[in-house]
Amino acid sequence: MKNRLEFFDPVMCCSTGLCGPSIDEKLLQIHSDIQMLKCKYPDMLIERYMITQQPLKFRENTRVYDLVKKNGNGVLPITTFNGEIIKTGKYPTLIEIEQRIEGVSLED
Repeated sequence: MKNRLEFFDPVMCCSTGLCGPSIDEKLLQIHSDIQMLKCKYPDMLIERYMITQQPLKFRENTRVYDLVKKNGNGVLPITTFNGEIIKTGKYPTLIEIEQRIEGVSLED
């Protein structure tokens, strides 16, 4: 089974949030972390979904859908690994992501 890392993003100006006159440092960091993860783990599927552009992706993961339905968009971003929620309300650090990845890899 291929590992899957998914980011369920709030409404942003574009798919990465890296546009406009002032770039949010948190968005710049997660973008950089994702690029590094794609290089380090080429077999892992890494996806980002924005609630306004891919609402069905939010609905496909019942845990994500229920969380947003119960708490509203303020709970975003939500990060999942293999379908399980690993972080809500802010993006995980690279260390947090890699700890989850390595934990799964050790068990497989």
